[in-house]
Amino acid sequence: MKISIILDFICPYCFVGEKILEKVLKEKNITPEFKFLPYELCPEPKPQAVVNEAGKIYFEKNIVEWANSENILINFPTINPKPRTALAFEGLYIAEKYNKGIEYIREVLDAYWVLNQDIGSIDVLTKIAKKLTLPEDEFYNALNSRVFKDKHYKFNLEVSDYDFDVVPTFYIDDVQLENFPRKIETWLQILN
Repeated sequence: MKISIILDFICPYCFVGEKILEKVLKEKNITPEFKFLPYELCPEPKPQAVVNEAGKIYFEKNIVEWANSENILINFPTINPKPRTALAFEGLYIAEKYNKGIEYIREVLDAYWVLNQDIGSIDVLTKIAKKLTLPEDEFYNALNSRVFKDKHYKFNLEVSDYDFDVVPTFYIDDVQLENFPRKIETWLQILN
């Protein structure tokens, strides 16, 4: 089975949606092939979104209640403005080279949504790489030199042309799910 996900690291729906999927895959003992499709919500030169009280109220009402209903821990990130995610996606290319793409995705999501870390920082991302036993120097140098900048930019533009309405958007074996599953039970029905 192949699962493809259009996501951005600063999207709370992506964080909770991926956590739900992770729980279901573990319960069903399924290890799919993953493909990640970057969709930056605030790419350069678009202004970065700012953290504010209205956003916190929306988050508490809509995201926290949903996450709690699925037994998922999530915190309101206070990094202001929200981090750009191009570097985090560029780091994914290194992680995938060493077959640790899904682990990297989960660690970056956790860094932002659980630990309130600036995932736009090369140092934060390099600590994640080190935790995953990725070659630290190779990882740091790739992000610092922006060796994957053009590749990521082109890929992000390609994904922007896909026919989707929200992030996350999930595909199973290249078939797009009509809506992204918000409950463990829904995923279980899909995978059955």
